[in-house]
Amino acid sequence: MKKIITLIMASVLSVSLFAEKLYVGTNAEFVPYEYLENGKLTGFDVELMELIGQKAGYEIIWKDISFDGLIPALQTGKIDAIIAGMSQTTERQKAVDFSNPYLYFKSEHLVLVNNKSSLNNKEELKNKIVGVQLGSLQEEFATKLGAEVRPYNSFLGALMDLENNKIDGVIIADKTGYEYLKSMKTLKILDKITDNYPGASIALKKGSLEKVEKINDILENLKNTDEYNNLVIKYFPEKNN
Repeated sequence: MKKIITLIMASVLSVSLFAEKLYVGTNAEFVPYEYLENGKLTGFDVELMELIGQKAGYEIIWKDISFDGLIPALQTGKIDAIIAGMSQTTERQKAVDFSNPYLYFKSEHLVLVNNKSSLNNKEELKNKIVGVQLGSLQEEFATKLGAEVRPYNSFLGALMDLENNKIDGVIIADKTGYEYLKSMKTLKILDKITDNYPGASIALKKGSLEKVEKINDILENLKNTDEYNNLVIKYFPEKNN
């Protein structure tokens, strides 16, 4: 029996030692996609990427990087992939290769203001100061509204300035926004913006066609499985039909 156990352990160790390392960048400030819980990286994206790694034979090595630094890190070879709730945009498609979307439901974004704000809807943010995370999709939404965009390294910095009336609004992904609203009682929802871009995708360095195809095949096979659906139920229970 001991010999069998020893052989199994050796086999597992061998697989781990010879698995291809995939350095994956994320930004652990985006509940429920990726965040730190008791100092440990977790979230929908994190568990999904680990699952993809198991099926593709990759050992996932995580790198926590500011959101605006993710694509530069990918382009310079510091990481091999990005998973960070990142939507495909025309500009990003010029810089990186994307997998197929891995979320199969529409997402919304909250327009948050201070409770004392006199604004009635998102259109009234024209020429107002709106805080967004640097390099995020919300930056484009604010620009389309005609707002004066103020980029931050993190959503928390923008929301703290909103609490202190230093800016007029913040645009943030709905699920993340609801999490912050639990503790930031001086803020409220002014309006919502529907995300018309394809769902979040995994980004890889330009020319990584083999990896993109491998990941796409795994995502397609996972789509209707319990493994995938259980992650949706865990992190997006309201999206599970």
